[in-house]
Amino acid sequence: MHGTFSAAKPKVPITGPCKWTTYCRLMQDFYQMVTAMGICSEYNAEGHRAIYDHISSILGKEPASTDAQSPPTLTFYATRNMLRPYFILGQIPDLLDCLAMVDTFRKYAVDASSVALSWQEYYVKEPSSDSDKTLLTERELKKLQDYVTNDEHDRLYYILATKNLCLLHVYYLMTAPESCMLAERLNDYFPGCFPGHDIPSKLLFQHGLSDSEKQIMEEAYQACKEFILDVTQWEEEREEEQKQFLVTLTAEQADAAFEQAFREKFPPPCSQEELISDLDYYLNTVEKMIRRMENYFPSDMVLERLKRAV
Repeated sequence: MHGTFSAAKPKVPITGPCKWTTYCRLMQDFYQMVTAMGICSEYNAEGHRAIYDHISSILGKEPASTDAQSPPTLTFYATRNMLRPYFILGQIPDLLDCLAMVDTFRKYAVDASSVALSWQEYYVKEPSSDSDKTLLTERELKKLQDYVTNDEHDRLYYILATKNLCLLHVYYLMTAPESCMLAERLNDYFPGCFPGHDIPSKLLFQHGLSDSEKQIMEEAYQACKEFILDVTQWEEEREEEQKQFLVTLTAEQADAAFEQAFREKFPPPCSQEELISDLDYYLNTVEKMIRRMENYFPSDMVLERLKRAV
């Protein structure tokens, strides 16, 4: 059974089995480096430098083609690096793209699990059709069944985290140095929100949304719209009060006072700590899925499918 599933995968690319085996070994070394270093409460400059150098060595041995995709291990590393040791709010658009790739890996693992379960059912019913095949163990079978059963739940978990990231980034942009990017980001998160300006979103998560997922994002947009209108009204009233009381501040003092007053008036749309915890859970869930798939079906062809899943 393991052999059958592996054989159903496409051939290894033109680089040949030796180069691909070397690539897989280098990526395994990379995974071990990331695991050993961890993402701690303090930035490990030396550890990250070693990882960057290792990635450079991989690219040197396996030059990226124009359609090359990020391997899962590298995507998980980049995603976690934006969450810890500090949640970099300004990089939320990049974080969203990384999460979209992670969910694509998850979807591939679910689809591959479904295929494997079909082969399992076939060979259980036809045991004499191929004596060389090895069936999944009970433990392996249970894991793959769980992946398929939890598909809808895990997808919703990802969509809700994505929605919260969009709302949090809009909140951040209201007082950020790059606040001039607000209109562009609103269009990325909620395409078509500006009547007469049909500009496609540049973000990956927008592709393939179901009707129910689009409804979730529409509700998020309405909440976001009300929030911006409330902030605009509050800002106008605040400026009138300052004029009335003849408040004179330097530019730096005015910016600091505005940011403090804004945060006192408008709490963030969600807790950063809870959101990070949700994302940690999701990343760990998908990464375990990918690692198990690699262990259950250890062939170059399966790894190639994972590499090219996005």
